[in-house]
Amino acid sequence: MMFGGRDAAAALARVGGSGRSSVRGSIAGALVAVSAAFMACLLAPSAAFASSQEVAQVPDSAPASAPAAAPTKQSGASASSAASDQPFSARVDLTPLATIAVQSDGRLKSLSSFSSETMAFVSGPRQVAGQSPLFTYLDMMFRPDAYRDADVIYVKGAGPRARIADAVLAGNLLPEMGARMEAFRKTGLISETLLSKPEVLTVLREMQSDLLRTAKTVDAIQSALNVKDPRFLLSRLRMVPRGDGDVKQPWHGIAEVMFADGKEPVPGAMLLLAEKSEPPSDIPEASRTAVADAWKALVNSWLKADAAGVNAAATTLAAELPKIDPAGYPQRDRLAWEHWYFSNGHMTKTWLVYMAASILLLLGFVYRWPRARTAGFVVFAAAVALHTLAVMLRWYIAGRWPNSNMFEAVTTAAWFGAVGAVAIEWFVRRTAMYSMFALGAAVSAMVALMAAYFLPVQLNPSINNMMPVLHDVWLYIHTNVIIFSYVLIFMAAVSGALYVGHRAFGGAASFARVGGAGSLIVAGADGETRMAGNRAGLGEILDGVTMVLMEISFVLLWAGIVMGAIWADHSWGRPWGWDPKEVFALNTFIVFALLVHVRLKVKDKGMWTAILAVIGAAVMLFNWIVINFVITGLHSYA
Repeated sequence: MMFGGRDAAAALARVGGSGRSSVRGSIAGALVAVSAAFMACLLAPSAAFASSQEVAQVPDSAPASAPAAAPTKQSGASASSAASDQPFSARVDLTPLATIAVQSDGRLKSLSSFSSETMAFVSGPRQVAGQSPLFTYLDMMFRPDAYRDADVIYVKGAGPRARIADAVLAGNLLPEMGARMEAFRKTGLISETLLSKPEVLTVLREMQSDLLRTAKTVDAIQSALNVKDPRFLLSRLRMVPRGDGDVKQPWHGIAEVMFADGKEPVPGAMLLLAEKSEPPSDIPEASRTAVADAWKALVNSWLKADAAGVNAAATTLAAELPKIDPAGYPQRDRLAWEHWYFSNGHMTKTWLVYMAASILLLLGFVYRWPRARTAGFVVFAAAVALHTLAVMLRWYIAGRWPNSNMFEAVTTAAWFGAVGAVAIEWFVRRTAMYSMFALGAAVSAMVALMAAYFLPVQLNPSINNMMPVLHDVWLYIHTNVIIFSYVLIFMAAVSGALYVGHRAFGGAASFARVGGAGSLIVAGADGETRMAGNRAGLGEILDGVTMVLMEISFVLLWAGIVMGAIWADHSWGRPWGWDPKEVFALNTFIVFALLVHVRLKVKDKGMWTAILAVIGAAVMLFNWIVINFVITGLHSYA
C-alpha cells in the first residue's frame, strides 16, 4: 500500500487540509528536532559515545574499583562530600594522560586510542564495568589480581559461548554460577579463572581442532589472555621519547625509565613486571628522574586508591614527557583530536542522522510531500557534514587517506556515495528524480555506519600504518574508484528494491523511456520533460534512478578493475591472478553487463532492471563480506 504512490497521495489528499498540515508538520518537526539534538550532543567535546554494544554487567567478580557513574567536576565542600561517596575510578581524572603519545606499530598515537585498541583484544566491543579503556588498561596492569576472576575476556559467537557455559555449569550447579553463565551467554565476557578450569580447557582443545568454525575463537581467547598479562601491558607502554631526536630508533618504554634514582620508591608491583636496567643514556638525567618520579607516584597513589595523588602524578607525567624532545613530540592538538575521535565512537553514530534523513526523504517521495522532502534534505546535509568531519578528522589523525582497512573502506565508501549524491542531485534538481539519490545515499550510509557501530570486532576501527604493498599511487586510484562503484551499486539496489516493492503492491509495469543517464542529457518531449514535475509515474522515477546509478557504477567498476590490474602488475608482478576478490569483482561487473543487455530485449524492463540491480548488490556484498572474512586471499586486508 505504501508504494502505490498515486493512490496513497490521493488518499492522503482526502484528509482535512489543516489536520494534514498539522500532522505532517509535527512529524517533520520531531524528526528534525531529534536530529538537531543528536548533532549537538555529537559535537560537544565532553560528550562521549557509549560502547558500540551495551556495557557489560560484571558479576561479583568485578574489580573493586568498578565505577557506577562517570566522573563529574564539582567545587568546594560539596565536591569533597560527593567525592567521598564515589568509587575510586570515578574520582580519577585521566584526561592529561589520554593525550600523551605512545609509539605502537610504527605509529605515534594517543594513549587513549592506544588503550582502546589494546583493550579491544581483551574485552572486544564491551566495556568492563563501565570503566574507560584507559582506566581498565592501567588498573589491569597495576592490580592484576583484581581481574583474575573478573569477567573481562570476550568470547565471540553464541555457539562457543554455549559450549563453554555448559562446561562450566557441569562442574558448578550453584544458582550464582547459573546467573553468571546467563550473563556470559549475553555479553560474551568470562573470567580467566573459569577459562582455566579443566572441563573448559577440554572444550577449548576440541574447539581448537575445528579449523573452519571455532579455531579462530580459541586463538582470540588466547590472545586476550596474553594481552591481559600485566607484563605485556607494561612492555607496550613506549611513551618516553628519545632524547637524541633519532626518529629511526624506537621510543623507550616506561619500564626502562622507572628505575632511575629519584624521590619516589619503585612500587613492589612494578618490580615483579620488569627487570631493573640502566636508564637510557640518550635522555638527560633530570628528565629521566622527573618522568620516573611521576610514574612511580602514579603507581603508588593508584595502589593506595589515592585519587588526588593519581591526578597530580598524571598531570606531572603528561607535562614532563614532551619536554624530553619538544621538537619531535607529536602535536598535542592532533593527539587531543585523536582522543576525542575515539572517545566519541569514531562518529559512527551519525547513522542516526542518516536514518532520520531517510525517513523524511521517503515520506516526501511517496506522498509527494514538499515539506518532508525539504526537511529531509536539511537533515541529509547535516549528516553529510558530520560524515565529512569524521573522514577528514581520521585523515588528519592517520596522516593518510582513510582507505586501507575494512572500517575505512566501508565508511569512506559511504561518504563517497553521500558526496556523489549531492553532485547528482544538482543535475536532477528540475526532474522528478529529485531527492531520490539523496535517499539512496542516506540509506547506504546508514547501513554502512550501523555496521561500523555495531560490529567493531569485524570492522576494527584502529588506525595503523599501511602495509608496504599499499604504498603505491595506484592504491589511491584503484581502491577509491572501486569502493565508489560499490556504494553506487548499493544505492542502485535501494531504488531497485523500492521498485520491486512498488510493483508488489500493485504498481504499474512502467519504466523510464529515456533510460538512466540519458534522462540527464536528453531534452525534448521524450527526454527530460518526461521526468519533469508530476508527469512521471512512481515506477518511471525509480527505474530512472536505478539506471543512472547502474550506468555510473558500471563504468567506475570497469575502470577500477583495469586500474587494479595495473596496481597488481606494479605490486605483485602480474596483472591478474584469479584471486577470490578479483574474481568476484569481475562477477559483479558481469551481472551489470547482463543487465544492460537484458534491458534491451525483455518486455518488463523495469522489473528485470530492479531484480538484476539487487542481485548485483548481493554479489558485491558477498565480495566484501565473505571474501574478506571467510576466504583468505591477497586482498584479505581490506
